[in-house]
Amino acid sequence: MGTTQPRQGVIRDYYAHIDRVDLDWVLALFAADAVYERADATYSGISEISHFFREERQIRGVHDIEQLWADDDSVVALGEFRGVGAEGDARRVRFTDVWHFGADERVRRRQTFLALGHGYVAR
Repeated sequence: MGTTQPRQGVIRDYYAHIDRVDLDWVLALFAADAVYERADATYSGISEISHFFREERQIRGVHDIEQLWADDDSVVALGEFRGVGAEGDARRVRFTDVWHFGADERVRRRQTFLALGHGYVAR
């Protein structure tokens, strides 16, 4: 139980850093052999995760974290992203992130579950 509060703080800090596009800080959070499962895509190892953040991820905006839960080796974040896509189109999506830590306090596995609002499927 002693590590849950610091890990919650690290994950809260993550969203501030990703919103500022501070990718060096973001990538330092992950272990070399980490796996990131993002909706229907999987990135294995820091090289693939780095490529995703540096080349593929084009959205910019802010994450509003509503709740954080933690247990012995995981943190769950529930929130909403609001921003723009690569073409400047408005984006708003609710998400749940599950972060799994190793003994070295680096992220070993991250799972992102995305829920699109009705506007994405209305037309």
